[in-house]
Amino acid sequence: MTHRVLVTGVGAIIGYGIINSLRQTSLPLRIYGTDIYPDAYGRSLVDHFVPGVKAYSDGYIEFVERTVREHSIDLIIPGIEQDLYSLAAHRERVPTRLVLNSDLPIRLSRNKLHTYEHFAALGKTFVIPTLHDCSYEECVAKLGSPFILKPYSSYASKGLEIIHSREEFVFFSGRQQQQCVYQKLVGTDDSEYTVGLFGNGAGGYADSLILRRTLSKEGATAKAWLVPDDAAITACLDEICRLLAPVGPTNIQLRKDAEHVYLLEINPRISSSCSIRTAMGYNEPEHCVRHYLLGEPIVARPKTPANVVRYIADHVIGQSPR
Repeated sequence: MTHRVLVTGVGAIIGYGIINSLRQTSLPLRIYGTDIYPDAYGRSLVDHFVPGVKAYSDGYIEFVERTVREHSIDLIIPGIEQDLYSLAAHRERVPTRLVLNSDLPIRLSRNKLHTYEHFAALGKTFVIPTLHDCSYEECVAKLGSPFILKPYSSYASKGLEIIHSREEFVFFSGRQQQQCVYQKLVGTDDSEYTVGLFGNGAGGYADSLILRRTLSKEGATAKAWLVPDDAAITACLDEICRLLAPVGPTNIQLRKDAEHVYLLEINPRISSSCSIRTAMGYNEPEHCVRHYLLGEPIVARPKTPANVVRYIADHVIGQSPR
């Protein structure tokens, strides 16, 4: 029996990473893709492409309902954050299975201030010292200089600024309309980690993979190195999972300052490092099909140590005469 899987946001690196990972499984799949851009790169990778609508538009859920029924979709894998949030908010209206995390990770991921407040209230040492609605002088006194400004809601480092002066503080805080947090600058760019794990919903996880990485200007992973074992990171992950009880694909971003591990961000979805992890033996999209659609237990496979460098490539399509 062939299973029909719809991947959203196939013009983004996550979307076509999901598609390429699904192609590497032995599962009998027919892959559908959707994107708001009709010339999205992922269009050339799927078996059938459906032009999409914006996730926050009034007609989005009607579009999803119609697409599921017209193409007998068995499972939807959100490829971008906007789709995930809209699908989660209207999950009862979607007439098929969805790759969705549990409620708490989804809720906390939408607001960095709420993430900080949630874990700070529990006295967790992995939270980064964080302020909001305060003066530049207070930030310098409590966080040091320079410090970090982040919008309440963002991903892939969008809107992140390193603040060196009062002028920068005023300008970037104003640009975010004060909807931002200020955090202590911890660690270095060489001590940043992205972790993919598949939550079991009971405070643990069935499989995981840790990467040390550097970021591109777009905020996605540019270079990555497999971390086969790190006791401090694993202990932090175990505690975060115990508190969040995530279900399915979960991305946790961390930084180390010496041996102290800090939480940067939680993303309750497949991340932009999907294809890198697949190459190293952690195929999240395959786990999604087996867990959400087939109801099979997740079996962790041996990981392949590797260093990965991403590069820009061309995809050439023959053009018809106008």
